[in-house]
Amino acid sequence: MFQARPELHPAARTVELVCIATVITACAFKIMHWPGAAVLIIVGGCSLALFYFPFGYRTLPAPKQTDQLLWLTLLAGKALALVMIGMVFFIQHWPYGGFFLLAGTIACGAVALVAAWVRYKHQRLDMYCDGLLARCVILGLLAWFIWATFQGLPR
Repeated sequence: MFQARPELHPAARTVELVCIATVITACAFKIMHWPGAAVLIIVGGCSLALFYFPFGYRTLPAPKQTDQLLWLTLLAGKALALVMIGMVFFIQHWPYGGFFLLAGTIACGAVALVAAWVRYKHQRLDMYCDGLLARCVILGLLAWFIWATFQGLPR
């Protein structure tokens, strides 16, 4: 039976999109060596990390609030925050950037596996787990690609 997919709360969706747009703009500034890149990266990346840590996923679509798992929400929020902080550290050439990036990649992979298992076992959590899976897989793969490509290269 087809069920209409509820939308995200408009304010939460707007905050997430603004933070993502800031990070993308900051990366373009960094590539072009334009002034203000460092500030944009720090503000955008840390804002997105704070959005995800720990309750950003309470705004994911679900028919009822009971169709979300608090422990999975907290786990995903911490993993995604770790990835974002790792990206900020790595792009800014701060110490332990590679470590945070790799740890975030592993954490996102673990959360994606857990979310896939929960989605398989509990069909009522499919919309919620799909949102977690998409974000964890995309950010985890991006973090892994950045780490694998640029780790150990002179900066």
